[in-house]
Amino acid sequence: MSADPAPARPDALRDARFRAYLAGRLGSNLVTRMQAVVVGWHIYEFSGDPVALGYVGLAMFVPMVLLGLVIGDWADRVSRARLLTVSSIIMCGASFGFLLLGLEGVERVAPYIGLTALFGVGAAFNRVALPALLPQILPPEQLAGGVAWASTISQFAVIAGPAAAGLLLLAGRDVAYGTVALLGLGSALVWARMHIPPAILSETGLHGVTMAARVLAGIAFVRSQPLILGAILLDLFAVLLGGVVALLPVFAKDILHAGPVGLGLLRAAPAVGAVIVALLLARRPLARHAGPIFFAAVALHGVAILAFGLSTNLALSCLALAVAGATDMVSVVVRTTVVQLATPNAMQGRVNAVNQVIISASNELGDFRAGLMGGLMGAVPAVAAGGLFILGVTVAGFLLCPPLRRLDRMEDVAHREGG
Repeated sequence: MSADPAPARPDALRDARFRAYLAGRLGSNLVTRMQAVVVGWHIYEFSGDPVALGYVGLAMFVPMVLLGLVIGDWADRVSRARLLTVSSIIMCGASFGFLLLGLEGVERVAPYIGLTALFGVGAAFNRVALPALLPQILPPEQLAGGVAWASTISQFAVIAGPAAAGLLLLAGRDVAYGTVALLGLGSALVWARMHIPPAILSETGLHGVTMAARVLAGIAFVRSQPLILGAILLDLFAVLLGGVVALLPVFAKDILHAGPVGLGLLRAAPAVGAVIVALLLARRPLARHAGPIFFAAVALHGVAILAFGLSTNLALSCLALAVAGATDMVSVVVRTTVVQLATPNAMQGRVNAVNQVIISASNELGDFRAGLMGGLMGAVPAVAAGGLFILGVTVAGFLLCPPLRRLDRMEDVAHREGG
């Protein structure tokens, strides 16, 4: 299924504020990706304990779940650019803390987990405020292309961040920590130079009420919008039931017999597919039939996961994962654009917080589901079942969410301020 040619529209890249946004986003995302590799390598190097690596992942995940909705409320009451400045400063400070621990020769896991949790707090600010800021920079007609450019930057960081961290580790652990800290400082300076006013809480009756009431208002808004709720829930169940990342080492070692190099190729393949599609969507945003294309992309994602699960050839497996990454990017761009367009500016923080908390939880639980099913029934049946689950969820979503199924032009769902 193909989209009609996009009508002529201004390129978002012509906007200086949007270019600054992309620069800040690149810096913040690189910091997050690089830090995870460096601290994971360091902890395992001195502890030799795989369980400690699990605690690192948990320390990054928990702050988003605990603080995400609160940060979303703040993002609707203070400048989102200022929140991103704070986010980068926190991550920079944590990175300098890691550097100091390394210089002092500290080889106890607990201090590193504590700093990782602090870093996770900064990352939580980043994940909520980044998408909420974008609609304040770009008009509705440029938002789909802007989301695609932003997604391209994020996927580039997925590929380049770990690779850069590995090269820096060759130069020395302290060099790696110091570079990440300086990159975080640079991101903070980019955000500090952006002068974007805070969103104004315009909803009647929300002035002076408790934070809990404001947060609940954001959740209630998501529940009241079939387009937003349908897109978020479809992504939740697709990721929860179809995640395969946790089982990639099993496929690389025992099924494809490709070793560490093969594992690296498998991990990179989805990001490569995602970057290619994101660049295409950035240059030619979807103009028509967004809803049907969204469902087609999710269904094809399920087929790609199923093909990966059944493949015994490394090249075919990489191709299947690249297709999975490409189709996932289509659904991400549509979902993110719909959420941002259909949400009033004064609620962007809270609504995006709900979205990000759900995404974080589904990613973590999806990996757990894959690992558990892999242990119970084997890696191949677990992944193949995941692909079938995605197809089932797609059919259910298509039948149960007519507004999303009938979505044509994404600009048509744009919330009109004051309207």
